[in-house]
Amino acid sequence: MTSNNRSERIHDLEAWFSPARMSTYNYHPDPEALYLWNTQITKAFLEDIQHVEVLLRNRVDVAVSPKYGARWYTNPRIPFDQQAKNSIKKAERRARGSTGQVPPPGRVIAELNFDFWAYLFTNTYTSTIWPPFRKTLHGTPLDVTEKNKNRVSLPSLVDFKREVNVVYRLRNRCAHHEPIVKKSRHSEESHLDEAQQALDQSNFKFTWISPSAVEVTLTAATSPGTGPPQ
Repeated sequence: MTSNNRSERIHDLEAWFSPARMSTYNYHPDPEALYLWNTQITKAFLEDIQHVEVLLRNRVDVAVSPKYGARWYTNPRIPFDQQAKNSIKKAERRARGSTGQVPPPGRVIAELNFDFWAYLFTNTYTSTIWPPFRKTLHGTPLDVTEKNKNRVSLPSLVDFKREVNVVYRLRNRCAHHEPIVKKSRHSEESHLDEAQQALDQSNFKFTWISPSAVEVTLTAATSPGTGPPQ
């Protein structure tokens, strides 16, 4: 790409995506290729993250419904804050569509976004959502000794929230089309390795929810295309 062509291309890209967004990529000889490479990476991560999100929301629904009803998200005994209430209203509206009828619970559950699910694991819901949810989790086996033989360790709310946050932060960065690439190839590879390790660690921790689910996930982000532009 000649200097003139490169300048013209950068001008076009800035017009399409804004100078602020493209400033991350303009150092590269082929900023368009780098932008597309970043897109490939984020989409690969999102493919994995969506499995975790669906697994999480379905487990919450299964755990909470017996105590608070199929439409637990409308139960006044759960102290939903205003942000959660707004999310629920939006989900019900989207699930209802143009029918005007009360949507089935499963459809509303599917419409609630990851923000809603992530914030369920805060102190606000420590006496409502968390206890029945925790009872459904699979424990991590303790080191075998005579004293703790056949015992397992269930996560605390703090521990579980920490793992949810790993996925939540990565999901937000990818979903909002934020840059993951770095100027240095070494820094980029190191950064991507850290991101993948964080997701893998969370997937391991999500064995608390469903050990078998981990076995069928989550390799897409290790091979997001043909490689970064040179």
